[in-house]
Amino acid sequence: MIAPSKTRDDTRNLNLLGFVGDAGSEGELTRFLKTTVLGSTQVERGSIETAIQWLKRSGNHSPQRLLVDISGITNVLDELDRLANVCEPSVQVYVVGDRNDVGLYRSLLQRGVQDYIVKPISAELLRRSLGDGSDAASAVRQVRNGRVVAISGARGGVGVTSVAAHLARELASEGGRRRVAYVDLNLYDGNGASLLGLAGGNALVEVLGNVNHLDPQYLERTLNTRDNRLYALCAELEYSESFVPDGNALADLLNVLGQHFHYIILDVPESGGALANEAYANASLACIIADQTVHSARTLIRLMRHIQGRNRPPTTHIVLNQSRAPARGAVHTRDFTSALEWPVAVSIPFDAQAPLMTENLGDPLPARSDFGRGVRALAALLTGEGATAGKRAPQSQGQGGLFARLRGARS
Repeated sequence: MIAPSKTRDDTRNLNLLGFVGDAGSEGELTRFLKTTVLGSTQVERGSIETAIQWLKRSGNHSPQRLLVDISGITNVLDELDRLANVCEPSVQVYVVGDRNDVGLYRSLLQRGVQDYIVKPISAELLRRSLGDGSDAASAVRQVRNGRVVAISGARGGVGVTSVAAHLARELASEGGRRRVAYVDLNLYDGNGASLLGLAGGNALVEVLGNVNHLDPQYLERTLNTRDNRLYALCAELEYSESFVPDGNALADLLNVLGQHFHYIILDVPESGGALANEAYANASLACIIADQTVHSARTLIRLMRHIQGRNRPPTTHIVLNQSRAPARGAVHTRDFTSALEWPVAVSIPFDAQAPLMTENLGDPLPARSDFGRGVRALAALLTGEGATAGKRAPQSQGQGGLFARLRGARS
């Protein structure tokens, strides 16, 4: 065991923290670290679950490098997602396991893992793995950044900002030590900061105009936050002003934010245009908010094809948000879903009170509100934490003419 008595303050400066499940691996890793110049290191007995619980403790800080043991675990990628929720995005993660599986190896590298070491581990394997990364795996390995989630609407008035802002709040409040950045891309009329109870200002314009000078200290001064977990980046340009960011400004900003935040929620006010296209191009997840109307169905199909037509499209989910009270003549839920080529992931029923009340007060959603339950279902879906579909919206009687128009939306 190396430095077993480190205090909580000492954990801030840990270069490498290792959790291995057997005595042989623990001894080999300990002996190897004694011969290196990696700086402050610590080895503990345990699995990836032990690492997750260690990182959840409020006084423990993420190390620069983290080595975890996945031996005997079948749902490895799910466990890595759980680890990512409590681990700073900038941490380099190494994995030790007992499966000599090329498919698993590539999947781990594509998730941002630095390297996968098959047991029994040796000093030579550790030396090659913990080196400078100039090996064949570098061609497969992806940079381990936070997840970018683009939220857009199939039409105006479907509650894109309400869903995006409350989703950001939910992800930050329920994720242990998870840090979330909410970015409102409406440069003139964005309401997200107010909905979250935060100040507005033109920080987003300032940041997009200075992407070459971004650093953690600059971001710390610029982003709005109350609790150091949920941050907002917005703009309130005068209507007479015009602002066109450089072509890759948003991509550069997202790359920097991804090194410091677990999730970056992009509130995309317009489905088309340069900023929207850059948002889709850099998102790993996307959600399209729609209501049960013929226009939503038509626009949703066009927008899905636009997003999915990219070389590396984000995983995209359809969210039905009943933003208006059900009325006679509305499209039947069954007819709406039948007209689409993709399933509805979450359905949020009409909520007459909670969204409006929380918008005016800048407060979180009541725990028992229908809208709140829908947002929690969406958050669970995006994090992989056992999401279940939200309560279905009330269904009205389908009509032949409406159904025919919906079917026509496919063409």
